[in-house]
Amino acid sequence: MPWLFAVTMFVSATLLFLIQPMIAKMILPLLGGTPAVWNTCMVFFQAALLAGYAYAHAMTTWLGTRRQVLLHTVLIFLPLVVLPIGLVSGWVPPDNSNPIPWLLGLLTVSIGLPFFVLSSSAPLLQKWFANTDHPSAKDPYFLYAASNLGSMLALLSYPTLVEPWLPLKALHWFSQSYLWAFGYVLLVILLLYCARVVWRAQPKAGVAPPKRLASSSKSAITEVEALAPTTWQCLHWIGLALVPSSLMLGVTTFITLDIAAVPLFWVIPLALYLLSFIIVFAWWPPIMHKIMILAMPLVVLLLVFATTAEVRLSIGPKILLHLLAFFMVAMVCHGELAKTRPAPRYLTMFYLFMSLGGVLGGLFNALIAPLVFSTVLEYQLAIVFGCLLLPSVVPGGKTWISQFFPDSLAVPVSIALDVVLAVVLGVAALTIIQFLAGPGLNAPWSAEAQKWARQRLEWVCTRDGKFDNDMYGRLESVIMFGLPTLLCYAYVVRPLRFGLSVAALLLVGAIWDASKHSTSEVVHQERSFFGVLRVEHSTYNTIFDVYTLLHGTTLHGEQIRSPDLQDQPLTYYYKTGPIGQAFASFQGKYAKKNIALIGLGTGTMACYSEPGRQLTFYDIDPAVVRIAQNPKYFTYWQDCRPTPDLILGDARLKLEHAANKQYDVILLDAFSSDAIPIHLITREAIELYFRKLTDNGVLMVHISNRYLDLEPVLGNLAENLDLFTLLLSDEIGEDEGGGAGKRPSKWVILARRREDLGELREAPRGTHGWRQAKTNPKVGIWTDDFSNVLRVMDW
Repeated sequence: MPWLFAVTMFVSATLLFLIQPMIAKMILPLLGGTPAVWNTCMVFFQAALLAGYAYAHAMTTWLGTRRQVLLHTVLIFLPLVVLPIGLVSGWVPPDNSNPIPWLLGLLTVSIGLPFFVLSSSAPLLQKWFANTDHPSAKDPYFLYAASNLGSMLALLSYPTLVEPWLPLKALHWFSQSYLWAFGYVLLVILLLYCARVVWRAQPKAGVAPPKRLASSSKSAITEVEALAPTTWQCLHWIGLALVPSSLMLGVTTFITLDIAAVPLFWVIPLALYLLSFIIVFAWWPPIMHKIMILAMPLVVLLLVFATTAEVRLSIGPKILLHLLAFFMVAMVCHGELAKTRPAPRYLTMFYLFMSLGGVLGGLFNALIAPLVFSTVLEYQLAIVFGCLLLPSVVPGGKTWISQFFPDSLAVPVSIALDVVLAVVLGVAALTIIQFLAGPGLNAPWSAEAQKWARQRLEWVCTRDGKFDNDMYGRLESVIMFGLPTLLCYAYVVRPLRFGLSVAALLLVGAIWDASKHSTSEVVHQERSFFGVLRVEHSTYNTIFDVYTLLHGTTLHGEQIRSPDLQDQPLTYYYKTGPIGQAFASFQGKYAKKNIALIGLGTGTMACYSEPGRQLTFYDIDPAVVRIAQNPKYFTYWQDCRPTPDLILGDARLKLEHAANKQYDVILLDAFSSDAIPIHLITREAIELYFRKLTDNGVLMVHISNRYLDLEPVLGNLAENLDLFTLLLSDEIGEDEGGGAGKRPSKWVILARRREDLGELREAPRGTHGWRQAKTNPKVGIWTDDFSNVLRVMDW
């Protein structure tokens, strides 16, 4: 009997967590491929899970077992009406308003019913099993491990087995949508077998009146009442579930914001989240939980040190460190949930409050934080709250100060002492930084003392008469942040003191980071559905004002505000760079008069507007448009004539409505931070672009990226579509004498024929000249149903 229930829960969870990346991938192209799509989807998934748990709790509370079986048997057949899974037609995302309500509505009508039914399975099946006479029914929580095992395997198999081999929503049966429907039919059969077992189980004899507990008072209480969860315990469950949920979305945002919004990078944090549930609910030994409690602070402090000291790590180790810290926090919080789980009588209540915590964490990250914070502050807050929830390693929670005060004062005094010591740690860390790097922080130290300290560090970093600047930087970081971090670990015996100290270190790190950028001033910062935008003001040669737009950590444009220079394109669009060479060749018989530009940035490309040439910008983010058109920051849009056109919305969707053969050039530069909206560089997207291009039109794609090599992606697509390519990697920036404000860039041009490239086809070849884009069979042909980011990642 346990195997039947375990297999049913396994299949249910597998379907539940396969549908999540499936539906999110279907929605991604509608919203520009932003990572926020996944966080919003997670809020819906958690809310639907909460609704399923509430249904299971209400039904098992108010109905007898046989009535539960009858009602749920009817319910499980309803989703068959909406299969196979897919997006409802006719839903178009809004162009000028927040798309979150629209997205939540689309998810509700597309998968709401089957997701709700699947969500109710885990608590309901455990409750049914607890009502049988099987010996294991006394503690049915082991079935939760089987459920989470199915969830984790589904998530891990999606990017490795399902996505690369199965089309997403093809019309024939061998697609993800149809195979998921077949899996649901299998689940219905298994659920009917479970219902049959419960129905045929011998009804229990009348429950004996609960025993009375011995009590000297007149008001004795029952065993059931004594075991009932208290309000504080329920709030504690909510908190223990909230923090890992929020942290999961925070680390997901960190990973996807600068790389790619693809299911692979969504499912890894979620799989670790589920793995922690599997481990702690599957007979997890108490000693292992204690080890996790002791190890978690070490990993968290390592992450804090690496973040505040800005330790230089490649992308692979950096991601692993963040994932490890998240996993340790999840193990501790979920371990406490498993440790404090109630008797089976309160099973559905336990899952209800646990699910409520998960929903609150998701709501905080996806809905509240973008409105309240202008940066991704919720990630650091989740780390701090995870430290605050760390179980105390002091037996009974007693401290040395308790012996000097009566019980009524011991707790408040201990809390006050925790706050004071955390502040002391923050001040000590800031003092050390001021001593070593005082000028940027207006430190009170004498120049002689600072000079002496720097000379000692320089002496340590000098070998055989040669000064090692890298070693000096590392040693300085270790002293500035390493010593306070070690002191912070001494506070681990008191979770409140430890959590507040971690917050103090993160605050000091933010102050230090701001001081290093004292040459620039943040004049505007806002956060939209598509990311964090920041405008910085600085000076060039202490004479001219310079305004810079950053999206996340990536430069998206720059302008020197000088009458002689403010109409000059800078950064990746310099006239001596690849884009300048290309536009210089669009003259005479090779003239390109109608040009579409996907991605606005600061509006720099408006400088290439000229009489007889019309530019049309496509951009999905209204915040970017507001910044680019605000003359307080950038004036490209106002200064360059003729004024370009602007179409707001996802470029691929909007181009569908453009006339065929309308444009002579389509220029694609729509990447947010270093993340790539994959749906803009698939075979279907390239085919769309060339339908909108004239017979001799060309497609230009900006592929500069810190983490991904997109050259073979476009090379393979061009080979598959019989297109000609040219690539130029311009490595000359301002520092190499390329000119004020110039940045290296890498572009690929695709055309139907070599002749369509005009004068560029005669450009010099070689390392720094135009050449054909390379291909790589291992990368494959990227389509709307398939992409392989791992093959193009520079770890």
